[in-house]
Amino acid sequence: MVIWGIIVGMKNTTSIGNQAETLACKYLEAKQYKIVERNYKDRFCEIDIVASHRDYIVFVEVKYRSRSDFGGAAGSITPSKALRMSRSAQYWLATHDGYLQSQPRIDVITVVGDMLAPEVSHIEDAI
Repeated sequence: MVIWGIIVGMKNTTSIGNQAETLACKYLEAKQYKIVERNYKDRFCEIDIVASHRDYIVFVEVKYRSRSDFGGAAGSITPSKALRMSRSAQYWLATHDGYLQSQPRIDVITVVGDMLAPEVSHIEDAI
């Protein structure tokens, strides 16, 4: 099956994570966000998506869960993960001069349920 131009039905967690990230990118693009970078890594952590939207540069953590119980996908972001993301975002901004005038923001996109019919939620300024 194909949803928003991606193939679904894979079983391993890396593939499902990649599918969730691709789904999140398509979701953001449909809301007029421009994807600047995917899977940015530095010494602090990995940021799944860096996107620009209006006056913002947005750092996005994508979380997939097959079920929403136990705090759901957003509930899995620990305070230490939030701190690492904040540091990575600061480092990214320090190394990308073209976005110095943009307002930084960290969002979370959750993808919950069966990948054949997932529920996508976007939490702006989540961290």
